[in-house]
Amino acid sequence: NFIQFLKIYFSEEEIQSVIMEYRLGTANHWKGSTVFWQISPQNKIMTGKVMLFDDKTGKRTKTPYNHIQWVHKLLKLEDFILQQCLFGLHLINETTKMGVAIVEAEKTAVIMRLFLPDYIWLATGGKGNFSKKMLLPLKNLTILAYPDKSEFDDWNKIALELQKEGFKINCSRYIEDKNVPDGTDLADIYL
Repeated sequence: NFIQFLKIYFSEEEIQSVIMEYRLGTANHWKGSTVFWQISPQNKIMTGKVMLFDDKTGKRTKTPYNHIQWVHKLLKLEDFILQQCLFGLHLINETTKMGVAIVEAEKTAVIMRLFLPDYIWLATGGKGNFSKKMLLPLKNLTILAYPDKSEFDDWNKIALELQKEGFKINCSRYIEDKNVPDGTDLADIYL
């Protein structure tokens, strides 16, 4: 469904490019659901997040319940230890010349890669995952973070702490300064 939504705005060639880049998958758990794989810079699959989207609006399906599930749970992997990484992290191997941009949602990272391909777009997969542990593999890269509306203060506080530890990271006020509802992200604005 997510890919069908992208077809409203982007060409088949552009969409195929991001499918391959981010290694997007499909799951049968919910008809039309997308798998967002978390892949380390060493190309190790850490986990996959399965989500269902509306193919017309691109919004995540939240009724009658939130349609999010982990691949390791669906596969019933015994003794699995979840060690998350940023969505898209494997892309940092491809270049050190491009800046890195970080957003919260995987969907937003993919959409922004289509709109602004001069950046490597990564996603935390949750506002609480904007942390030193998750960002450590990016320490030597230039990072620009785009928190969702109302999350700027929290993310900027972390960014300022990371700057003291040698990270080249800044937090953008672009969304925060717009007159948009809380929770609005960069893809919402661009779309």
